[in-house]
Amino acid sequence: MSEPKKYQYIDSLRGIAILLVILVHIATVLGFMYYPQFNEHPIFAKFVHNGMYGVLLFFILSAFTLIMSHYNRIGEPHSTRSFIIRRFFRIAPMYYLAIVGITFLKFIKTDAPLFGLMNIPIGNLLSEIFFISAFFPQYINQYVPGGWSVSVEFIFYLFVPLICSKIKNLNSALILIMSLVSLSAIFSSFIETKHYDLNFILFNPIIQLPAFALGIFIYLFLNKAEVGFKKFTLVCLTLFIFAFCYTPIPYNFLIGLGFSMLIVIQSKFNFRLLSNKLLASIGKVSYSMYLIHFIVIYVLIRLKLTKVSEISDFKTFLFNFIAMYLIVAIITFILAGITYKLIEIPGQNYGHKLINKLNLKDKLQTTKK
Repeated sequence: MSEPKKYQYIDSLRGIAILLVILVHIATVLGFMYYPQFNEHPIFAKFVHNGMYGVLLFFILSAFTLIMSHYNRIGEPHSTRSFIIRRFFRIAPMYYLAIVGITFLKFIKTDAPLFGLMNIPIGNLLSEIFFISAFFPQYINQYVPGGWSVSVEFIFYLFVPLICSKIKNLNSALILIMSLVSLSAIFSSFIETKHYDLNFILFNPIIQLPAFALGIFIYLFLNKAEVGFKKFTLVCLTLFIFAFCYTPIPYNFLIGLGFSMLIVIQSKFNFRLLSNKLLASIGKVSYSMYLIHFIVIYVLIRLKLTKVSEISDFKTFLFNFIAMYLIVAIITFILAGITYKLIEIPGQNYGHKLINKLNLKDKLQTTKK
């Protein structure tokens, strides 16, 4: 089996993740604007609201592929530096384009003095540029919609080299999961008493860390599994289980466990319903889709094109929901295909060129010595 075919299920799951994210945002927009009663239909409301956990699936898949990539490159010269450069140029070009787009759409008005530049919240903008907005309750998710996840992702990048040097087997990976879930639960209980913005309570980096640990565990389970667990690990697992008999286990961790099982199942059986060319194509441009779909929705709202027929009851709401979901998904996919080729690929290529240039420079300096 060729490598692209072997890992088609990864791209397909990314495709599923972005389709879930778009699902919740379309439902939120239509419900907020035209039919807030959709929450009175609990099964449907729960289903679409859980689309927000598509980002969780992104995180798990990201950790899985990043650890795989880093392990495969161990031994290369300046591997840590090269890893950071590759990851920066993987996400920064498209993200900075999104920042520019959002700035013009939200903060710059051509009829204002200096083109409305004084309207731009500088502190918020800088936190986005340096990928640290997720750390600040006053900034998280307040500038680029969905920017919190990019911030969390980049923060994880910085720790990947350290993680790879310490987490090398299932025992250490399981202990990492238990430690981060416990930290997440404690931190969640603490911040819920502080009256922080809901975005910070739901999306701060500490709450999201267990998802990355799950991705690391899955990779090791599928590729570097040892015979069994050590006594210390089993004792920690026992204490962990008993501890959460007395306090609620984080809901996003339970969702993450479900996604983790899905990844394992797809790696073994590769069900075509969940792994096919269409989903893989969507998954390949899912990062661009994630950033662009917010702008597509925003423009449709400004143009008052957010419904295809009058909404009077749940049936007409559902019809509009499906229609708008397809419209936004298709437009976003087309635009993402363009930005993937014009922004993402050139950005990644520049990162590779920079790595080669730095490595060559180091080699020449070493030769001169």
